[in-house]
Amino acid sequence: MIDRVISKLVSVGADLSSKNAIKAALKILGEDEGLADYIYILVKNRAYRKDWAELPVEKRLIFLPQCLRNSKSCQAELTEKGYICKKCGGCDIAEIVETAEELGYKHVYIVPGGSMIYRILKSLDMGSFACLGVACLPELCEASERLTLKDIPHQCVPLRKTGCVDTEVDVEEVKAFLKAGIEHEEEKAGNSAGKN
Repeated sequence: MIDRVISKLVSVGADLSSKNAIKAALKILGEDEGLADYIYILVKNRAYRKDWAELPVEKRLIFLPQCLRNSKSCQAELTEKGYICKKCGGCDIAEIVETAEELGYKHVYIVPGGSMIYRILKSLDMGSFACLGVACLPELCEASERLTLKDIPHQCVPLRKTGCVDTEVDVEEVKAFLKAGIEHEEEKAGNSAGKN
């Protein structure tokens, strides 16, 4: 259904560059304006997919929301760069962090809010980089708009259960984003080794 609505928006030449433009186009077409956030995120994910996949994992930053933590049993410690997961297994964060570490990611942050994300981004001196964010749709849209203005490639994974505590995300979807482009890197490394 979403792909049909996006195709309809594209076919009429709708402006898909901002959430507000998408919302206005949906209204004109008689479609559900409540889809604007989700469509905006899908459009941005598609627009930046190649840039994300082509950057090595060392240049990719992962931002997970603290609301994914188990509010009753979480053992994570809060630092100036977010929570440090103790991998207690009480929530999905441990599985995501472990997968990211196995894939070679160096920058995984569990943050209590957007302001910490922007502080972290300002403190890094990495040259080019890309971000993957997991959050509720309004937070993802706000972050995406800000990152787009700075031309920072990014990917977004919406929570499937929202709220401010004990939220949920599709862990397999997050893993798919984490693995994007890595197979290509492994092929290049294998080809280089074969030539020596």
